[in-house]
Amino acid sequence: MSTLLYISMIGESDVYTPGDYTALCPSGLEKDWIVSWHSPLAGRFGLNLTARDICRGDPLPEPDDLTAVILGGTIHLILEDRPWIHALTRWLRAYRKTGKPLLGICGGHQLIAAAFLQWPLNKHEQGIFAGTYPVHLTGAGQEHPLFRKIPEEPRFHFANNYQVFPGAQTGASILAVREGSPVLAADWGGRWFSTQFHPESRLETWECVFCNDPDQDTRAYSDEHCGEQLLENYLNIVQHPNLFPDNHESTHSQRRQNA
Repeated sequence: MSTLLYISMIGESDVYTPGDYTALCPSGLEKDWIVSWHSPLAGRFGLNLTARDICRGDPLPEPDDLTAVILGGTIHLILEDRPWIHALTRWLRAYRKTGKPLLGICGGHQLIAAAFLQWPLNKHEQGIFAGTYPVHLTGAGQEHPLFRKIPEEPRFHFANNYQVFPGAQTGASILAVREGSPVLAADWGGRWFSTQFHPESRLETWECVFCNDPDQDTRAYSDEHCGEQLLENYLNIVQHPNLFPDNHESTHSQRRQNA
């Protein structure tokens, strides 16, 4: 069976305590609840879902041994000077050369934008943007296989302090936006995609994330979101490479339209 790898980088011990997450799985480790929740969907596409926690020293497989990758979010800022961030960036550059697909989520979205196109990250003026909110699909997004069977104004889970802004380098197609948030989903070419929002998460994820933060009202989250459909769409792209040119270099012109 082909291998789908989830790379967990949720956080080192200074910011992430697994004991706060045992409602999601006995270990409280993201890599374990992701495999538990999403293995059935992966199996429908003939994929064996595995996960590695790079913040806790799990080694990453050789890129050639994988079929596809999902790069998860992180509590850390991806611009921090941490050895695992540097090692991950090097690994991603090697994986990019294979031409195989990747979906980056939240911090994964930001890492791709910053490391590969040097697009800037700006902090939300109001602090963390947290809750289940609608996004607006651009013209490119409405036609994109990643948003197949998804309405034009879909809702997704958010939890981010920083967000991506377009930089001087082109080479990405912007798929989703909100007012003040110009890059909420992007196609980076070569079947590499990313989202600022969290399609892999559930309502109970955020009840655990903010369990010790009285300033965050988890009632802003809802179970009514389009995350599962987006994941299904990504796996459909993985299994149908003919949907995109067989070229790992970006072939997409940058689209910045908000309408």
